[in-house]
Amino acid sequence: MEPENEVIQIKPRKRRVGKTGGDIACCSPGIHPSLNTQEASDVANLLRALADPTRVQIVTLLAERPGEVCVCDITGNFDLDQSTISHHLRLLRQAGIIDAVRHGVWVYYFLREGALSPVLRLLQQLER
Repeated sequence: MEPENEVIQIKPRKRRVGKTGGDIACCSPGIHPSLNTQEASDVANLLRALADPTRVQIVTLLAERPGEVCVCDITGNFDLDQSTISHHLRLLRQAGIIDAVRHGVWVYYFLREGALSPVLRLLQQLER
C-alpha cells in the first residue's frame, strides 16, 4: 500500500529586523554619494540613451564630424531600416545628446555641445 499524498508544511523563516550587530556603528558618519538624486538620475538617463551599439555609433559619427550631418548620411552608414535609425535618433534627441535642424526637406543632426559632460565627469571621478 502506498501512503496517500502527504502535505508537507514548510515554516517560513523569521526575518531579522533592525540592527544585527549591536549598538556600535560599523561605518563612520558623513559618507555620502558625490551625486545628488537629480544628478544621478540625469546621468542615468544619458547612459540609458547610450546603452545601444547603434546609438553609440551615431553619437561617435556626429562627434567626429564638425557641424551638421544630414540624416541621409547617417542612414547610409548603417545596415538598418530608415525607421530604425529614426527611432535611435529620436531617443538621442529626447535624452538631449543630439539636436537637429531642418534645411528644406532634409534634417541635419549634430552633437549638442557639453551634452555628455556629466557622463565624462562621472567616468573621470570613477577612474581615480
